[in-house]
Amino acid sequence: MIEPGTLEDLQDLGAYLRGHFLLTTKRHSDTFFILARLTEHPQRLKPWVAILQDKMKDIDAHTIVGPAMGGIIPAYALASMRDDARVIFAEKSETGIMVFRRGFRLEAGEQVIIIEDAMTTGSSILKVRDAVLEQGAHVSAVATLVNRSFDGQTPFRIPFFSVVDIPGIETWLPEECRLCRQGVPLSLPKQ
Repeated sequence: MIEPGTLEDLQDLGAYLRGHFLLTTKRHSDTFFILARLTEHPQRLKPWVAILQDKMKDIDAHTIVGPAMGGIIPAYALASMRDDARVIFAEKSETGIMVFRRGFRLEAGEQVIIIEDAMTTGSSILKVRDAVLEQGAHVSAVATLVNRSFDGQTPFRIPFFSVVDIPGIETWLPEECRLCRQGVPLSLPKQ
């Protein structure tokens, strides 16, 4: 049996890929996580989110915020495990910042957990954090299913939780990509 919360679990679902990929950050990598392949299976996702919930059991926040698209399903799953929680999401505006639409509002001082499916640089999470702070709320913690940050460090000064940490995955600017130089075709797995 495959243990939940592992690379083997992701590989079994087709959510952990090897090749030559264009990341959301516009960088290239030989490793890609398409966690929609995990989130499409609620019973496979549930143990992943339970691991996060267990790690964050002392975080007193009742609002869970996910960035659209990757954070919406994990946010809902996490909120379902917390008493009296609600879920909202932030989405990109025309100018590229994250904003709350659809009537979503936060109260001044409201405690929030931000959750994302996978993190590379943390830029999406930082944009959501800015949207939360703009409304006067407070980010109590950040969580992600997969932390593939460049060096294992995070750009946050608040509690950070992840299920799987995979530092050291290489990424390159397109002009520095060794796979491009080798003529390996570039894949766009989200399309």
